[in-house]
Amino acid sequence: MTFVLRAAAAALVVAASTTAASADCTREVLQAFTRQSNTDMVRKDMNLIGEEGPFTMTIEYVKPDRMRQVVKTLIAPDKPTETILVGSEAWSRTGTDAWQKVDKTTTDQIVSFFKSTFAETPANVGTFECMGAETIEGQKVRAFKGLDEPKQKTPEQIEAEKRGEKPAEEPKNEAVRVVYLDVGSGLPARIIFAREGMLDKPIFKEVYSYPTDIKIEKPAG
Repeated sequence: MTFVLRAAAAALVVAASTTAASADCTREVLQAFTRQSNTDMVRKDMNLIGEEGPFTMTIEYVKPDRMRQVVKTLIAPDKPTETILVGSEAWSRTGTDAWQKVDKTTTDQIVSFFKSTFAETPANVGTFECMGAETIEGQKVRAFKGLDEPKQKTPEQIEAEKRGEKPAEEPKNEAVRVVYLDVGSGLPARIIFAREGMLDKPIFKEVYSYPTDIKIEKPAG
């Protein structure tokens, strides 16, 4: 009985230590994104996969209320879709076409997206564990793995939902989220979603940079 009690006590100590470590790691990630929300300019470059295949998206933010988004597909890289937000007005164009004013409903959605992803301090970033330091493409970073990621739906489950049918099985979460913070600045450097053991081949990648010369103006004319 004494051995059992000691073992149980030891298990509680380990659990408490793990919880405390996770809290410290989570706090560090939250502080990084809070610091980012107080930055005047941010650029993020994303690699994603959509219905038409791989595409890239670059989003630039300039406080207090300016944003530019450029989307390029693999099949038509010379015809990017560009959207600009200045204050409460937004414009969009494809390739070299003329700029078109965006309707109010869509503009409100863009404004909400701007606020939630950059302008406002994040209230919750999830729970993380520390993975240690490493160097990626010459940049020294600290890595943090998400512990409470949402379940990922399969293509079959997505199609079933579109038809109004209930998916046969609960989606399995095979991907993990890893956040990398720059060692020098403490700011977010990149985020990836990847399968365990395949972090070098992410499903999704988002890379942050912090230039000081971004200019976003209303289209001429």
